[in-house]
Amino acid sequence: MKSFKEQLSEITSELVQRANFFLPPDVYNAIEEASVSEHGIAKAILSILLANARLASENKMPICQDTGIDAVFLEAGPDICIDHQTKELIDQGIARGTADGFLRASVCDPITRQNTRDNTPSVFHVKHVSKPGLRLKILPKGCGSENMSALLMLPPSKGVNGIIEAIINQVQKAGPNACPPGIIGVGIGGTLEQAALLSKEALLRPFGVFHQRQDIASLEQRIIKGVNALGIGPHGFGGAHTTLHAAVELFPCHIASLPLAINLQCHAARTAEAVWRSDKWTLISEEKPPKDTGAEIDFSNFLPTRLTLPISEEISLKLKAGDWALLNGTVFTARDQTHRRLCELIERNMPLPVDLRDALIYYVGPSPAKPGAVIGSAGPTTSYRMDAYTPKLLSKGIRGTIGKGKRSPEVIKAMASQKALYFATIGGAGAYLARCIKSCELVAFPELGTEAMYRLDLENFPVIVINDINGNDFYENARKPIGIF
Repeated sequence: MKSFKEQLSEITSELVQRANFFLPPDVYNAIEEASVSEHGIAKAILSILLANARLASENKMPICQDTGIDAVFLEAGPDICIDHQTKELIDQGIARGTADGFLRASVCDPITRQNTRDNTPSVFHVKHVSKPGLRLKILPKGCGSENMSALLMLPPSKGVNGIIEAIINQVQKAGPNACPPGIIGVGIGGTLEQAALLSKEALLRPFGVFHQRQDIASLEQRIIKGVNALGIGPHGFGGAHTTLHAAVELFPCHIASLPLAINLQCHAARTAEAVWRSDKWTLISEEKPPKDTGAEIDFSNFLPTRLTLPISEEISLKLKAGDWALLNGTVFTARDQTHRRLCELIERNMPLPVDLRDALIYYVGPSPAKPGAVIGSAGPTTSYRMDAYTPKLLSKGIRGTIGKGKRSPEVIKAMASQKALYFATIGGAGAYLARCIKSCELVAFPELGTEAMYRLDLENFPVIVINDINGNDFYENARKPIGIF
C-alpha cells in the first residue's frame, strides 16, 4: 500500500480537476433556486450558468477558462507531520492536474509576468487540529473576483453598521466585474494578514450555512439583504440576486483596530476536498449536477440581432446599449500581454501582426483544447484591465471589443469618438461559449501561451451591447436598486 506522502500528489491532482469540472451541488442548487424568482435578462443569465455547469461536468472541461490560482488548506492532526516535502508534493499534484485536466496555466511572476506554465506554486495554509488525520481542501480562485476584493483597517467606532456599509460599498464598486451572483467571504479581526486569511477561509464553509453565533449569523443575513438591495443582479444586468450567500469568520483583534477583509467569489464557487484517515484518502464528494436535457437557451424574448462580422459602420450606428446580438464570423483574441505587445508596436510605428480595421477584439485566454476539440473553455476576462491600452487600439480602427464588466469613463468617451462598440458576454460560462467557437488559429505571440493572439470563428455567439457609439452604458441603465439599507 502506498504511503500518505506517496498518494498526496495523486489526490491533489484529482482534487484540482474535480474542483474545476464540477460546480458544488449546493451552489448549483442556489443558482437554480435564484433563477425561479428572477425575470428577463437575469433569468436568462442564470439559465446559461446552469447549462454551463452541466456541460462542464458532462464533458470534464473547466467551468470557467480561468482555472484560478490554487489556495490549499491543510488541517493536520497530531499524527501527521507537515514538512517542506508536503508542499512540494502538493505542488507536483497541482502541476499534474493542470496538465492532465487541460486546465489553463495562469500563475506568473508578479514583475516579469513570466508564466510558470503549470499553475504552481500554490498558496499554502496549514492549521494544526486535535483530531487525527488530515483534511486537504483546494480552492481554485479566479482573479476576476479576487481583484475586486478589499482589505480595510477600520476604526473600532465604525461598528457593525460600518462593516456592513463597507461591504456594500465594495460590492457596488465591483459591480459586474466579479461575475455576480457569488459568495462574499468576510474576515473580521486579527491583524491585516489574519483578516485576509479569514475571508478566504469563509469561502470554504458549506454553502448556505450561517455562523454558529447568532449575532454573526444575523450580520451575515444583513449583508446578504443589503447587497441584494443594490439591484446589480446577475452579471450586472439587473435583478434581485447580486449575492447568493455571505459567510463571516472572526478573530480577536487589538483594542485600537477593526480589520475587515472582503473576499468576493464569483458564481463558480469551486472547491474540492479529501480526508486522510486510517491509511487511506477519502474524497468528500457529492453527486454531480443534473445532466443536460439538451434544451437550448431561448434568446427570442430579447429579439437578438444576428450580426455577420465585420460589422459595418452603418450597423454599429443602429446598435443601442442593451441590445442582444448573436455574432457570426471572425474575431481576434487579446488579453493583457498581447495588448501590451500591440501597443509597443504602435508606439514604434511597426506593423501589427494582423489588420485590425473593423475588427472585434475578444478579451479571452482560453483553457487548452482536449484532443479533437477546437478550443477549451473560452469565456471573457474582465475588461477594465485593458482600458490603459484601448485608446491606442481604437486609433487603428477596431470596431469594438468583447469582454465583461465596466469600462472607464475615458474609454467610453474614446469609443464614442471612434464610433466603436463594447459588448459583454457571459463571464464564468466558458464551457457554454466554447460551443459557439468553430475554429481557433494562433496568429501572433505564441510565447505568451494563453495570452497569445488567436483568430476565432464564431457561430451565434451571444453578446449584449454595453456601450453604444453614443456612450450610453447598459450597466448603469440596468441596475435598479430594490431597497434601502
